[in-house]
Amino acid sequence: MAPNASPALVSLRKRFVWLLAGVVGLFVAGMALSLLFSLRTNNAAELHLLQVEAAQAHTSVMRRWNYYREVADHLASDPQLLDLLLVGSIEEKQQWAMSRQRLLPNILGLAIVSPQGEVYGDTRLLRVGPSCQRDLLQSGVSMQNQVLVHRDVPGLEHVDLSAPVRGVGGEVLGQVFLSVWLTQLQRIVDDSTQPGHAIAIVDAAGKPMAGSGSLQGAVREISVALPAMGWTLRVQSPVQGITHNGRLQILAGILTLIAVLLLLVVVVVRLRRPVLQDIDAAMEALACLTRNEPAPPIVTRYAEFAPAAADINRIAQQLHDQREQLARLSLTDPLTGLPNRRAFENRFPQMLGLAERGNSVALIVLDVDHFKSINDRFGHGAGDRALTALADTLRTLTRSSDMAARLAGDEFAVLLSGLDDDGVLAWYRRLASRLQSELHAADLGVDNTVSAGQTWLLDTAGDDIEQAFARADRALYRAKALGRGQLAFASSVSAKDAG
Repeated sequence: MAPNASPALVSLRKRFVWLLAGVVGLFVAGMALSLLFSLRTNNAAELHLLQVEAAQAHTSVMRRWNYYREVADHLASDPQLLDLLLVGSIEEKQQWAMSRQRLLPNILGLAIVSPQGEVYGDTRLLRVGPSCQRDLLQSGVSMQNQVLVHRDVPGLEHVDLSAPVRGVGGEVLGQVFLSVWLTQLQRIVDDSTQPGHAIAIVDAAGKPMAGSGSLQGAVREISVALPAMGWTLRVQSPVQGITHNGRLQILAGILTLIAVLLLLVVVVVRLRRPVLQDIDAAMEALACLTRNEPAPPIVTRYAEFAPAAADINRIAQQLHDQREQLARLSLTDPLTGLPNRRAFENRFPQMLGLAERGNSVALIVLDVDHFKSINDRFGHGAGDRALTALADTLRTLTRSSDMAARLAGDEFAVLLSGLDDDGVLAWYRRLASRLQSELHAADLGVDNTVSAGQTWLLDTAGDDIEQAFARADRALYRAKALGRGQLAFASSVSAKDAG
C-alpha cells in the first residue's frame, strides 16, 4: 500500500444489512432445529403411547380369554360332571349344561360332548349351532387345542373352546364345550382404543375378529401376538407431519423474528446519536490538541450498561427463585416416588365430585405399625426401605382411577373408587399380605403390620377434605386401639349410604 493511500471505506449500512441477514438466518435455523426436535419428541412420545396402549389392550384381551379358559377348566373338573358322564342320562347331562349356562350370562352356548364330538342333549336348547356340531364331530377330543371362530350367522358371531373331562385314570370321558360371544372382544377393543387410534384383532389369515377405528394414510403400527388363540393384536396411530402445536411454534417464531428485527432497527437508530456525539467529542478533543488547547475529557455514552447488567442479575435471581419454588412445589415424594400431599389435595376435589355424582369413593389413611421400632433397631435406612416397600405395594394395588400418596413420615392415604365395603376390606387384606412379601424382599427381616382407617366420601355438598380426613383418622385410631394390623371403618357409613 502506498504511504499516502487511503484505507478502504466500510459501509455501516451494509454491515447493518448483513447483521439483519445473520439474525434472520439464525432464527430460521433455530426454528428448523426446534421443529425437528419437536417432531422427534412427538414421534417418540406417540410411539411410547402406542406401546402402552398395545400392552394394556393385550392384557385386557388375555385376561378375558384366560377367564373363559378357566371357566371351561373349572366346569370340566366338576365332580358331578364325572358321575354324569359315567352313569347319567342324556336328559341329566342336558339339564347340567343348561343350569351352568344360566349362571354364565355372557356365554352363548354350553354343552357336554362325548369323546367322539356328539352333543348330549337338544342342541337348540344348548345353543350349539350346526357349524359348531360339524367342528365337534370332525375334531373330537382334539378340539381342545383349537380356537374355532363361527361368523356364519349375523349377530351370533362367537368363538368355541372346550376342556376335556378326565376319569380317575386320566382317560378322556368327554369334554365341556363353550361358545363365547365375539362381542366380548369387541367391547375390550372399544374400551382400549385411544381417540384417533385404531385397534384390530386378526386371525392367522389376517381376517379381523374385532376392531375399532379406521385410519387413512401413513400409520404407525405395533403388532402383539396372542399365542393362546393364534391371533394378532394390531394397534395403529396416524403419522402426522407438522402438528397444530408445530404451526403455532412457527407462527410464534415468525412473530418473534419480526419483533427482534424491529428491536434491532430501533436500537441502531437510538444508538446512532450517542455514537455520533462520542465521535464529535473525540474530534473536538483532537481539534483542541491541534490548537494547543486543553482537551476536554472524552466521556463514553455507554455507562448505562451498568444498570442493564444489574437488571439482568435481578432477572436471573428471579428465575432462580422461581425454580426453587417449583422444586418445593413438586408433586412427587422424593423417597417413595408416590404423589405427595399437595398432589393428593389437588386430586381430592375430582374424587369428591365423583362421590357427589353417586359413585362410591373410599378414603383410606394408613401407617406402618411400630414404625419407630424399625428405625431404632435397624436405623433410618431400614425405615426408608420399609416406606419404599409400602409405596411399591400401594402402587401395585391401585388402578389408574385410584390414587395413593405419602402424606408425611409413615402416613399414607389412598382414594379407591367403585368398591363397596367388602371390596375395600379385600383390598386391605391384599395390601397387608403383599406388604409382608415386599418387606422380606427388601431383606428387612421384620413383620410390621399396617393399620388403616376408612371413610366414604359423602355425596353431600358439605363434605370436604378436612372432614373426610377427620373421619378416616378417627377410624385409624380405632384400628390401633383394637390391636393394630387391621382396617377400621368410620362409624356405620357404608358404600350404599355414601353413594
